[in-house]
Amino acid sequence: MSSDVRPRQERRHLISVVIVNYNGLKFLHQCLDAVSKTAFSKHDFEIIVVDNASSDGSQALLREWSGITYIESPINTGFTGGNNLAAKAAKGDILLLLNNDTRVEGSLDPMVDELLRPGVGAVGCRLHYGDGRLQFSSGHEHTALRIACSWFGVEKWAWLPKIFRRLETDPAFYDTDHRRVDWVSGAALMTWTHLWRQIGGMDESFFMYCEDVDYCRNLRLAGQSVCFTRASSITHYEGAGKVWIGPNALQRTARSYVIYVNKHFGALRSRLMAGALGCTFILRAAVFSAMAILRRLPADRGAVLKEKGTAFLQSGKSLLRCAFSGQQPQLP
Repeated sequence: MSSDVRPRQERRHLISVVIVNYNGLKFLHQCLDAVSKTAFSKHDFEIIVVDNASSDGSQALLREWSGITYIESPINTGFTGGNNLAAKAAKGDILLLLNNDTRVEGSLDPMVDELLRPGVGAVGCRLHYGDGRLQFSSGHEHTALRIACSWFGVEKWAWLPKIFRRLETDPAFYDTDHRRVDWVSGAALMTWTHLWRQIGGMDESFFMYCEDVDYCRNLRLAGQSVCFTRASSITHYEGAGKVWIGPNALQRTARSYVIYVNKHFGALRSRLMAGALGCTFILRAAVFSAMAILRRLPADRGAVLKEKGTAFLQSGKSLLRCAFSGQQPQLP
């Protein structure tokens, strides 16, 4: 008696790739092209792009790009608002949050494999800068102490006790899969759609920065694990390829720190962190300003140092006002 035994086929999942764009025309074509051609072979996928009121010609490109679901927001709702808007239109049972300034370098199917393990709520992968350098894309809980200490200029000292670091800065860490981490970067974060909706998506009070840390913490509080896999790789031109993140981004980062610590650790720790970080920012402002004056640098590098000095001074003052008044720094 013969038997016809056929191997059980793996279930194909529908992945909703969510991309939020704001003035990212420089990277959009390669981002969308790489996702379309490279990202998934074992699973079906859709691409949803939300444009946050860009003014650089992005909208014209996206209106003509076939094979995507395109949503135009009349205002800039930030990274959080844009992702929430896109997720509402998602048909997939899995979401992949992907920055617009990224390029998928190979299959992302391993991220799905990791997400399919029982109890996994989110997965991140290896990220690299445009020049090939490893990008630290996972890390430790953002306590008030870690946030304050991490801006002393010692964040990348791998030998330093983890209590002083927000990021995991040991390159060897990213050569291994990790079943439990505190958070993974929102530049490439895969999660279940039903968990996203159960948690309520991203907290829009952040606008941008720390929203990925907050989302991952909410997953962990819900009993889900956050994982990292080395098997998938993405190039991330962080800050849209700029020399540094810029004054507005720095101010938004500081604001998000205040919101995060206040939300999860209380108002007192948030104000103490704001005071310590404000002092650190002002010290950094003095260092950058002195370097711009004392060093003989090319005009462009000197201008960047001056801009950094001014930006850290302004953000430092804003944090000190927050420490004394208890009010959150305003969006720039």
